[in-house]
Amino acid sequence: MSGVHNAAQNNQLSVVRSLVAENPKLINDDGRTPLHWAASAGATDIVRYLIDQKAEVDKADSSGWTALHIAVSAGNEDIVQELIGAGADINKRNEKGLAPLCEAHDAVIFIDANVPWKIGRFLIQRGADACLPLLLLINAKDKANQLPLHRAATTGSTGFISLLLNPPEGAVTTKPRLNTGDRIGNTPLHLAMESAHAQAAVLLIEGGADRGRTNLEDLTPENVEGVGGEEQARVRQYIIDHCGRP
Repeated sequence: MSGVHNAAQNNQLSVVRSLVAENPKLINDDGRTPLHWAASAGATDIVRYLIDQKAEVDKADSSGWTALHIAVSAGNEDIVQELIGAGADINKRNEKGLAPLCEAHDAVIFIDANVPWKIGRFLIQRGADACLPLLLLINAKDKANQLPLHRAATTGSTGFISLLLNPPEGAVTTKPRLNTGDRIGNTPLHLAMESAHAQAAVLLIEGGADRGRTNLEDLTPENVEGVGGEEQARVRQYIIDHCGRP
């Protein structure tokens, strides 16, 4: 690893500036570039600097990984946004044929809190293709006995919910379990209602979620206290307006 690579990995912006000023070709050298190392380290300022200096955002290392693959896998949300803003190819494949969203499989983006859900949501909103490795986790449970659908419902991620409920043809051989309870008996619909995510709740109901399923407190989804007050009342009314009464 060269000096500029070390500096990028250790978030030493002044050193990167000095080395690049002496030899601008260092920005896009062969193999893993300073941009790759900065993306891995979460060095946002260095990423911005390298982009300003015309770094090739889609340049791949020897395994076909771009800086975006690395930033997604590392869970560096700010850098993901910087790279996409600079025109990074959101669906560029590495040597395994996997796009950045798929690389999140190594960190299990759906069920591992180390990888922010909003990165995946951001990628999907920007047009990332659905990916088979992630969809194979469609009914994988975490330590709280929650499925990917529970996590998507909690965060109100309608993009992920739609992807899980309607995966591309041939991508999966099993259907998502809409009515599985977590450790305290909450189904994804319970969690969507608890967090006052009305649109997510409607998607789940339209997908077949059981509005009468009770949790360990003997509460149905639409009877959970949730955020309370006018907001909770608004969500309940939204559900009735779109799905009728239970």
